[in-house]
Amino acid sequence: MKPYYQSEGVTIYHGDAREILPTLYADTIITDPVWPNASADLIGSDRPYELFAEVAAWFPVVAARAVIQLGVDSDPRFLFGVPAAMPFFRVCWLEYACPTHKGRVLYSGDVAYVFGRPPKSAHGRRVISGRYVSTKPDTIRVRITKQKDWGRAAEHGLHPTPRRVQHVRWLVSKFADGVVLDPFCGSGTTLLAAKCAHVPAIGIEIVEQYCEIAAKRLAQMTLNFVGAQDEAS
Repeated sequence: MKPYYQSEGVTIYHGDAREILPTLYADTIITDPVWPNASADLIGSDRPYELFAEVAAWFPVVAARAVIQLGVDSDPRFLFGVPAAMPFFRVCWLEYACPTHKGRVLYSGDVAYVFGRPPKSAHGRRVISGRYVSTKPDTIRVRITKQKDWGRAAEHGLHPTPRRVQHVRWLVSKFADGVVLDPFCGSGTTLLAAKCAHVPAIGIEIVEQYCEIAAKRLAQMTLNFVGAQDEAS
């Protein structure tokens, strides 16, 4: 299959992860899937449990481990879709130095669940910690949240459920021994984080508009706009 984008160790495929993922191999899957409480604008939001289970069925075949990132208001029972062949390893708390709020929930960060074989022991991860604080306030996300206008997120160069590059780069540094793969890559935060860490990465995204946003973000990084990308991720 011809890549939508390929440059400097990063590849993006435009299409359905259920069709493309079985053709790929990687070391570590790091992804932010379509959550049960995700924006209705996302493809698969009408059947998130089924979609995740269908994609996750390939995780043990494709990679040694999987890191699944969810919001603090997402039901972790969603993760029943991870096959038993990938045993649970640990949970990680990805905190915000400057929390926001989502209704009555103080949105203080995200949670990452790690499944599969532990990564190799190496300097900086002999003992793997489970907490990281993102110090960069996500100003664009805060503005759109206040306006309750996630449907127009793409106009701001964002996916409706953006992650922070600092958080994902930390996950890459702690859990990836080789190629990182994101089957729900959205606007490319996982790919950008891997590229920042000089780790090869593969992304799959079903919406072409988000493939385009991801490609533009990755291209901008070569101009040393990493700080700006952290804020807008």
